[in-house]
Amino acid sequence: MLLHLKRGLTAALILALTLTLGVPALAADPLASGGFVKVAISAKNSDSPTLDLDLALYRRNSSNAFTKVESMDYVTPVNRLTKDMTFQLTPQAQQVSLTVDYLTDLNGDGVYELLSGQDRPVGDVLSTDGTLTSASSGVSTQLTQGRTYSITGNDLLSRGQAAIQDRTTAGSASYLSDLSSSTSQADSILYMLTIAYQSSSDNKKYEQCYYVHLYDQLPAPSAADFRDISPNAWYYDSVDYVVSQGLLSGSTRSTFSPDQKLSRAMLAQTLYNIAGQPDSTISHYDDVPQEHWSYAAVSWVTSQELMAGTSPKQFAPDQSLTRQEMALTLFLYAQSQKISTSQRADLSVYADEDKVADWARTSMEWAVSEGLLAGRTVGGKTVLDPTGNVTRAEFAAVLKTLCQDVLA
Repeated sequence: MLLHLKRGLTAALILALTLTLGVPALAADPLASGGFVKVAISAKNSDSPTLDLDLALYRRNSSNAFTKVESMDYVTPVNRLTKDMTFQLTPQAQQVSLTVDYLTDLNGDGVYELLSGQDRPVGDVLSTDGTLTSASSGVSTQLTQGRTYSITGNDLLSRGQAAIQDRTTAGSASYLSDLSSSTSQADSILYMLTIAYQSSSDNKKYEQCYYVHLYDQLPAPSAADFRDISPNAWYYDSVDYVVSQGLLSGSTRSTFSPDQKLSRAMLAQTLYNIAGQPDSTISHYDDVPQEHWSYAAVSWVTSQELMAGTSPKQFAPDQSLTRQEMALTLFLYAQSQKISTSQRADLSVYADEDKVADWARTSMEWAVSEGLLAGRTVGGKTVLDPTGNVTRAEFAAVLKTLCQDVLA
């Protein structure tokens, strides 16, 4: 079971992908690259952040009781789904089976328990007739080629609750004596669904592994979802705020890219999000077609005269913003929201005050006075760096201040 687990860890797949795990480049079986099964996962709401998981492996000892033998932690994508989910698989070959392992956290310490059954299987299998049943029941597990099988969220929750009951009831075959006082529910389980294919071409076993966590409502995004955001980073709380509020999203499902430069499209989209994504007019920029992810936002900010194109037909959505360009746009947005923008800061304390453009001076004085911008130390001098770029981490801090202190 331990070997199976390690293979599963390196092979965990993101939601709805059907690529195989760790398959040799020269595998003799052409189905080894993932063609042995088709998978589709549906749910009202879903995401799949890459998370750092802690796991405790339990094996039976000489007295047949489960005891902890190993601890491990690893990083893997986890499919977070609402409980209305359906997991469908259609075998494309013979000798395909599916097993479900229940990774419980019975004492709530954040470490998942995985039971290794060795010669006495623990967990469930999908039987030929399409039901989840105990792996020790002896039912046929070779799924029918071409048939579509479905596992619902309710199926997993029901079997998961049974697993918890077994692990917390003295005398059961899966009893964990040191964790028996738990009141865990089935929605706290991390469900590990492993699809295995025993190839008749090279007599090797290939697997796809999906980690599923079920929710009534998905948890709000947080900085902890991103692998490139350290809890000790100065901007951690700011990133946590902006992503949880839906103001700024990650660059991918598992990365935030804090050092990436803020683009014109990103600023447009963020202001559009803050405003509640109101109806917008039609955009006529050649470089922001209707299918562009920022189309509605760009249309709206230009219609509100918060931002303008770089030319009549170009918006330059990917162009990086300078600090003074960002300040002007935020200044205009505050005014559009009937927020007082009369506050001013003295920019003469900055060594590069003369670098501030005339068109940006008022907005820069306002932004500094509101704490949206602060000086930078360059060569031992405090500078405002008006033409410098803004990183996504810096913008997260600006956004938090804007929303909590200026617009509130």
